[in-house]
Amino acid sequence: MTKRSGFLLVPVAALLLAGSGCVTGKVLYLPGELYRPGAGAPVQAPEGPAVAVLDFSYSGSPPYEIGRDFDYARSIVWKSDPGKALADLVADALAEVGIRSVRVPGEADVPPGAAAKVWGRVDEFRVTTKKTGSLRLSVEVAASVSATLFASGGSAPPGWSSSLGSDYWYTEPLFVTSEAIRAAVNGAANAVAGEAVSRLFAAGVIARPEPPLAAPREGSPR
Repeated sequence: MTKRSGFLLVPVAALLLAGSGCVTGKVLYLPGELYRPGAGAPVQAPEGPAVAVLDFSYSGSPPYEIGRDFDYARSIVWKSDPGKALADLVADALAEVGIRSVRVPGEADVPPGAAAKVWGRVDEFRVTTKKTGSLRLSVEVAASVSATLFASGGSAPPGWSSSLGSDYWYTEPLFVTSEAIRAAVNGAANAVAGEAVSRLFAAGVIARPEPPLAAPREGSPR
């Protein structure tokens, strides 16, 4: 289980605009999609079969209630599918380390000759907000994501699986915002995706790419 923390400072005007645009009645809607923070261009992957990354399963029906704002007694709802979002992050994390992958919805869509197959189950995808402190009030946004990872291929034993989990939180100085909620969820989900890639390497499902050979310096023997 990994834990991360952060502090997000947003101008008051932006807080008021964000709150008015994302809150309807007793529901606070989480905007946008999850993403790999600070990700640059994918590392050039070697030619060959790709790893098939299937949608992770997630119980529930859209729109998905993923948490609770306790101070305002309202639900936190996200219209995107957490299972698909987490699978997207795993595929992006593979690309960052030079592993070719292809995203497919399910088993029937796995291309013939895929190098490996990765799928999973989202066991928890929750976020909560509440006020903390007495003399100096602030709002804590806490997210928790856990999943069970499955894979076949490479030298992994039959029926291989691994449990993953991460907690992540932000502290807001004044009000809860949908941006802070998404930042906490994004942090927890990305920690799980990064750990998934590490577990796939460790289990032998996929092999670490060989580093490219350095070009010979001028005048050196070839």
